[in-house]
Amino acid sequence: MVLSNLSDVLVSATNGTLRLHCQVYGVPAPRITWYQNRRSLPHNSGVLLSDLNRTLEVQRVTSEDEGEYTCVAENAHGRALTSAYVRVQGGVERSSLQLVVLVCAGVVAAVFWVLLTVFIRRMRRARGTDMKAGYLSIIMDPGEMSPGKQSARLSYDGSKWEFPRDRLKMGKTLGHGAFGRVVEASAFGIDKSSTCTTVAVKMLKGGATASEHKALMTELKILIHIGNHLNVVNLLGACTRPGGPLMVIVEYCRHGNLSEYLRGRRDSFQGKRERGPDPRNLPSLFGRPTGDAEKKRLHSVASSASSASSGFVEEKSLCDVDEEAEDSDDEQVRPLTMEDLLAYTFQVARGMEFLTSRKCIHRDLAARNVLLADNGVVKICDFGLARDVCKDPDYVRKGDVRLFLRWTVKVPDSVICTVFRSPSKLKTFGILSWEIFSLGASPYPGIQIDEEFCRRLKEGARMRAPEHADEDIYNIMRACWRADPRERPGFSDLVTALGDLLQTRVQRMGKDYIPLCVRPSLGGDSVLSLPISPNSNLGETSFEFNYDN
Repeated sequence: MVLSNLSDVLVSATNGTLRLHCQVYGVPAPRITWYQNRRSLPHNSGVLLSDLNRTLEVQRVTSEDEGEYTCVAENAHGRALTSAYVRVQGGVERSSLQLVVLVCAGVVAAVFWVLLTVFIRRMRRARGTDMKAGYLSIIMDPGEMSPGKQSARLSYDGSKWEFPRDRLKMGKTLGHGAFGRVVEASAFGIDKSSTCTTVAVKMLKGGATASEHKALMTELKILIHIGNHLNVVNLLGACTRPGGPLMVIVEYCRHGNLSEYLRGRRDSFQGKRERGPDPRNLPSLFGRPTGDAEKKRLHSVASSASSASSGFVEEKSLCDVDEEAEDSDDEQVRPLTMEDLLAYTFQVARGMEFLTSRKCIHRDLAARNVLLADNGVVKICDFGLARDVCKDPDYVRKGDVRLFLRWTVKVPDSVICTVFRSPSKLKTFGILSWEIFSLGASPYPGIQIDEEFCRRLKEGARMRAPEHADEDIYNIMRACWRADPRERPGFSDLVTALGDLLQTRVQRMGKDYIPLCVRPSLGGDSVLSLPISPNSNLGETSFEFNYDN
């Protein structure tokens, strides 16, 4: 067996490859084994043997590959070996360079990630604070995303709305629902113009779940976005910090909801008398005929249906028990008139016009969700956006949507399509008007709520005029109930028509008040000019039944 000696090798780490050839001859052919530093050479992906193991190739050379390499040849006649020392040049420097490159790459990646995170957060904040008119469109468009996901897009500014819990003195419970309750309370310092203000506080019952807490927080955020308006229950503050229950503080309306108030005032109703509302009420709503300067200011206020509450009424401390009792007694003693009913309807239309301008659709517009405050001011409340409709036992499923049981049969296109569409709100406004002019009667009493009844509504069946509604008022209701949503008036049209009606009735008494609404109808023809009468042939029929309660 003949074996040629290996020669020492100097390998540059930059070349990356070591090649050694063991030249041996013998009969029988010898078996060749390679060793590094007297240890069997490991077989890995970087070590290649070829030509019956005569050639050794080490790829991607590093400093660890430096050392003594031995070629051992064996056959039946004996054993021979030869060695060579391999030195790797530049291996340490290369390793350091690789380390530096890796560190730099990691730093660059970390900086990029931080910048990307900051950019995304700023974009989200910008969406949350700059949505303005389109801010609630995501909430009102169920085709985009669910209300739960939409609520995450709303923000809460604690520096502006947070109110200390220790400055609230809780009173009696005003009402309660499935998981929440509303409590009358005295708030000290919540209004800069008074020391103590009577407020209503919405809070959760004990043992409320996380989803219920989220629902109330969502309602709080929506109230913040909507802003203030005379005919909407306005947000005053909130208690959200840890250490106590979540509380939403809103305006207090001492006369309760409009439905119960009207039922309780039926005996004092003077429908046949042609006289306007109490003169003490009209100035707070539409202006008092005093000096020219005040007339000009009130004219400007009255002509804007989307004005905020500032400028309409002068706030006073509701914690004054004597003054509160005097106003409350006067409200109960004063007779209820047709002009009062018309004023209530007009104000609800203004409130809905404002909500529509904020792209907010009320899920449950009804007289029970309209509150009566001092001076005959009505306020829309309970926007329904925080209610868990899918789990509320007061709601019934129709197809893929749930509707409040009392209203299930009243809005056919809501049953067929969706409860969140604006045209459906016009239908419910017509029904709310029917409630008002029937003095709180329940629509469709004694009628079985079933598919047959829904079919009749879809085919055009409508309620007959309530007892205290004249032809003009009933025409407005019928316009709201038109089968084709495109033919229904908008809330701006309703404000114009109702304002004109109220002004006409007031002027009949010889009064000279500031015009209630001076802008033209946004829908072209006036609602009152539309040829609708109880006997007109519109493909609709009227239900005939008693509605005593």
